[in-house]
Amino acid sequence: MSPPAVLVGVDIVESGRLARAADRGGELLARHVATAAERRTGAGRVAFSVKESLIKAVGGRPPGFTWHDFEAVATPPAAWTMPLLDEAADELTASTGLPLTGGTAYAVRGASAGAALLRLSPGARGTVEAAARWGEGGGVLVSLAIVYAGAPAAQGKER
Repeated sequence: MSPPAVLVGVDIVESGRLARAADRGGELLARHVATAAERRTGAGRVAFSVKESLIKAVGGRPPGFTWHDFEAVATPPAAWTMPLLDEAADELTASTGLPLTGGTAYAVRGASAGAALLRLSPGARGTVEAAARWGEGGGVLVSLAIVYAGAPAAQGKER
């Protein structure tokens, strides 16, 4: 059985650019980009880059998009995603020289979930989930995300 379809997004941004945006936008920018739960965990500027990679994976900002369509969650991603994410992260590390050592799972909701489902399998229903890895060094922040359809809402989660 082949693994389910996934969407992939990558973001590479200059660290100084993120720092300047954070300085200018302050708390207003933080509230705009990160959910309250993410702000409590100190997601900070990493949240912006990771969410940019998630946006790229779902195909852009669909009508009705908000940054809160994506939220870091404590629940681990589906087990089958980890080897795939590790392989993609290794390839990105090889091309950038930057190890992607951070990572977390994301819930994908709202307009972005709808856009992801359309791209993954038109007419599909269910949850949309994601996993991301990131690394920072040499003046850049690199993030990688995969987005995939989870279990149909009526069936619950199977991990």
